[in-house]
Amino acid sequence: MNCFKCDGELKDKKINYVVDMDDTIIIIKKVPAKVCTKCGVQYFDDQTSQNIEKIVNKLKQISAEVTIVNYQDKVA
Repeated sequence: MNCFKCDGELKDKKINYVVDMDDTIIIIKKVPAKVCTKCGVQYFDDQTSQNIEKIVNKLKQISAEVTIVNYQDKVA
């Protein structure tokens, strides 16, 4: 599979996903993604995207300025 943006090669990696919204920042560590070796664009499969959305929805209710979690801890 190649990158839709630049046609570069995609490699499986674990990345940090950052959400910056209103008064809080959420960092989800070690999220599985396919990352382009040429331009750096990140792609997630459908299940990972759904899991990220669920994690963010749960964590945005916490009144913390910064929240950092591990992906595997939240989907397990």
